[in-house]
Amino acid sequence: MLAAAFPEYEIDHFSVLDLLKQHREWVAPNLVYVAVQYGPAILRRHLNIRGAYFLTTFAFKRLRQMMRRTLDPARYAFSFQLQSLYDTSVPGIPHFVYTDHTHLSNLQYPDFDRRRLRPRSWRALERTVYENATAIFTRSSNVSSDLMQFYGVPPQKVECVYAGSNLPEPPGSADPICELDAARRPSTLAASHGSQRRLLFVGMDWERKGGPDLLQAFRRVRQDHPDARLTIVGPEMALDEPNCEVAGRVNPSQLEQYYANADIFCLPTRREPFGIAFVEAMTHRLPIVGTRVGAVPDMVEDGLNGYLVEPGDIAGLHRALSRMLADPAATERMGERGFERATERYNWANVGKRIRARIMKHIETPPAESALPEPCRSTALRPHG
Repeated sequence: MLAAAFPEYEIDHFSVLDLLKQHREWVAPNLVYVAVQYGPAILRRHLNIRGAYFLTTFAFKRLRQMMRRTLDPARYAFSFQLQSLYDTSVPGIPHFVYTDHTHLSNLQYPDFDRRRLRPRSWRALERTVYENATAIFTRSSNVSSDLMQFYGVPPQKVECVYAGSNLPEPPGSADPICELDAARRPSTLAASHGSQRRLLFVGMDWERKGGPDLLQAFRRVRQDHPDARLTIVGPEMALDEPNCEVAGRVNPSQLEQYYANADIFCLPTRREPFGIAFVEAMTHRLPIVGTRVGAVPDMVEDGLNGYLVEPGDIAGLHRALSRMLADPAATERMGERGFERATERYNWANVGKRIRARIMKHIETPPAESALPEPCRSTALRPHG
């Protein structure tokens, strides 16, 4: 996405985790910080040692120092940081952050345990990520609001640019946003799979993504629609449930087929920083049943391209799914509206255009054209030549 948006720049890519791993002399002192700052969370099994290792104030400060020694302001036009776990800004280089979450966004989830909050000292450092950024790009409007509410970031410094799909474009696609071949698109749900109605769940974290809630609702759905079927992609688990298939982990090329073979996408997640699976479902023209958490209301407009329920609302899930299954024609129209939303808002080409437009305003002498780093870790861009 960045390379396409800024073709006149060369991209130098830095993996912050790889940089931290290079310094073995940091291991012993950092483990002391792990014990002091995250010992109780590790004992409660809220966090493991490996995860805590990269979340100490020691790691945060050492990485910031390292990046300031590594990046030469005379060499780089700007730097672009993915996510907000560290501050990779360097004085003298315009710095941009692109994130799908803030730590205090967790407070918006109804079942979030406040004991899982990181130490006050770490949260103070997180605030500097936003203070030192020239501008902050977000993937959803709720994160933009959280930056203003919890961190005091001025509204003019924040811009929601959304995100694109991580799947390859489906076969027969004429444009980058995955236009499905007409022969592969059902005219109605009934025509798509005979008398069957196929629901799809995609998510690795079965509990957090609301899998148990979906399963309870699906049992009720089967009473109304005995031919309904549920496919679960992601979790590796044994499940002896009528009309349910557990596919487990699949690679991206296989995942595309699960979307193509589904009629309805349902992910009743309880906590969700972004939820790329919703975007993938929309690009495959699937109507969606989701929950009113995180970025989901940006993607799913209740009654337009799907239905929204409150997290944990089993009865609401049952009603929404049964309503879709009872009216295939209306449900298909929802899928088409979702595809239109994905085409306009959730594709990397349009995201890149929004990001480029904002960044170019902050560069005093830009080269001829423009490009952004691939969506991964921390990146700095320099003009060709």
